[in-house]
Amino acid sequence: MNLIYTQKRLCLTLLLIALSFLNADFSASAAEPKNQPRVAVQEQTRTYTDRSSGFSLELPKDFRLSSEQGDLLYFQSPKRKGTMIVRTVPGLSLRTVQDRLRNGLHAEAISINPTGSPESLQLQGAQGLMMDASGNIQGRELLGKLAGIFGPNGQGYMVLIGSVHERWIGFRNTANNMIDSFKVTRAEPGFEHERWEYRLAGAHLLHYGKQGNYTNGAVYAQEYHFCRDRTFQSRFNTAQTQFDGWSTYTSSTGRKSKGTWSVSPEGNDAYLILVNKRGPQQMFLLSEREGRIVMDNAPFQFATNTLCPD
Repeated sequence: MNLIYTQKRLCLTLLLIALSFLNADFSASAAEPKNQPRVAVQEQTRTYTDRSSGFSLELPKDFRLSSEQGDLLYFQSPKRKGTMIVRTVPGLSLRTVQDRLRNGLHAEAISINPTGSPESLQLQGAQGLMMDASGNIQGRELLGKLAGIFGPNGQGYMVLIGSVHERWIGFRNTANNMIDSFKVTRAEPGFEHERWEYRLAGAHLLHYGKQGNYTNGAVYAQEYHFCRDRTFQSRFNTAQTQFDGWSTYTSSTGRKSKGTWSVSPEGNDAYLILVNKRGPQQMFLLSEREGRIVMDNAPFQFATNTLCPD
């Protein structure tokens, strides 16, 4: 009898010990955070459409059309040290695109050569080939993708997307997505002014200069915030010192304005039109000088836009 009682008591003790271990293990697992599936965050993009050249693609919002030189369009992201170049190449075909890729992309201060094997591209309204590439742009080492794309009606494009060496690994997937979004449409020459609309939308432009015959130092600053909803805000500040032969006189003024903006073609030129809420309408001839936007004769440099919503 005592033996049976002892065995029952031993079994009960072992069961309690097992339950305590099970409870401890359950508590530990409950305390651990559950592994949540990683949600893929889509990169904010906006569509760039070039009706004159006959293509469109999705660009990350930190990329802007920085320069237009002949048959080359330059898009840049100062944030990621990224660059995209699109060159229009009429008459490109599967046979000629292979030669183009082997020869790389070369222009003033640009030397890019292929480094890998070609892979085929099937795009909307087009097809082509793409290769890994490396080289230099304005003295900076660049890694990226070089693609030759051709569509109907003899339309063709060489597209380079890359970044500086140390940023390329993190930028590579974005570069692939940019090329995959490339779409060939019907070319309609005569809409070149729309490139200016894309360049100005979301831009903050600054210009420093001098005025007057008796002025010393940097005396005025002019700035514009061009928002994507076609509104703008501008500010003009002046501080000047004049000397009349007997004494010096320093004065400062400032004025602000806001309203709506648009770009209008006039022959082969593009004009920026500002409709001020208070004051007369203004018109500026748009051009480019050494990579800067020029409004009439004043070259403006890009700055960070903090007044416009995305």
